[in-house]
Amino acid sequence: MKSVWLMYHDVYREEPLQGIPRSASMYHVSEKIFKQHLSVIIASGRKVITITEFLKGNFEDSVVLTFDDGWRGSFEIAMPLLQKFGLKATFFITKDFVGRKGFCDRENILRAVSAGMEIGLHGTTHRMLASCSREEILWEFYTCKQFLESLLGQKIDSASLPGGDLNRIIIACAKEAGLKSLCASRPGINKIGTSLFNLKRVAIRESTSASEVQRYCNYNINKELIRWALFQVPYLLMGKKNYAYLRRWLLGERRGEGDILFKP
Repeated sequence: MKSVWLMYHDVYREEPLQGIPRSASMYHVSEKIFKQHLSVIIASGRKVITITEFLKGNFEDSVVLTFDDGWRGSFEIAMPLLQKFGLKATFFITKDFVGRKGFCDRENILRAVSAGMEIGLHGTTHRMLASCSREEILWEFYTCKQFLESLLGQKIDSASLPGGDLNRIIIACAKEAGLKSLCASRPGINKIGTSLFNLKRVAIRESTSASEVQRYCNYNINKELIRWALFQVPYLLMGKKNYAYLRRWLLGERRGEGDILFKP
């Protein structure tokens, strides 16, 4: 049994939210493209399941849909489309983004749960955790978890990692915080036996076509694996923070521009 997990961020109608850095907007897709993706997923015959169903081992060959950060469009544009197609997804929320321009508010989160969607945490500040101390990592997990559990009146036990950061300390802190799973940003196919604290996801970009999503549903992600491996070279040589700044420079961002939203 195989399961491919797709990592979305925001969905927009006419154009991406103005004023956000290119390193963020490149992962936002139009409503038109998102509809095409959903149509292809349904036509593939793969069952779309939730993270909870996966954790219970209750899945055949399947697809899992996730949304990171808590962008408003993922709730107000993507979610109604998911409901129309009879699908569910997991929305990973960054606590300090809630209520900010371009992001969801508490009512969006409550409506998502009422609609049968799942909620997970994406940290408190969106810092990349590998550069944090153990105490800071625990604070990132606990503070966001407590906020969401207080708001929703239910346990939150899944998380996705800002920037895909993952190491042994992060995993240990996640377990200490009571989490049952961690989603990274490394591409791959999840199977029975895959570590629940290193779940693989395929990143969806603005340029991701319906044919590529069809390929993902056929569990063919060789191109993504090669791309990921190539990008590990500068990351390992430079370190996460310096690599993040280089990437933003190559994308035409001014130094510090992306720090408003995404802290390396």
